[in-house]
Amino acid sequence: MYSSSRIDAILQAEDIEGLLELGAPKDEYSHEAARIQSGLEGLRSDDPTEDQVSALIVSVWENAFDLSDQDIKKRSPAFRRVARQILETCLQSTEHSHP
Repeated sequence: MYSSSRIDAILQAEDIEGLLELGAPKDEYSHEAARIQSGLEGLRSDDPTEDQVSALIVSVWENAFDLSDQDIKKRSPAFRRVARQILETCLQSTEHSHP
């Protein structure tokens, strides 16, 4: 249901840390994408909310980038955009898989 490659593409497009813009390799966020995918599959809900997905992204980001509460707050709009895009993308792929 949740594709790590789709999540990675969303993270690349958002480039929350600005690392791709600085010349980091394209796979810079692949580990985070895999962790987010794993976390989504571990959610008890088949229909996660934007808040749940956003909280998951924050958790992954805190662990990956050792960010302060202030850093997290500053990135909050980007986390929400990513969460929304993940939900929209996965909803579209689910709709397309059912004839």
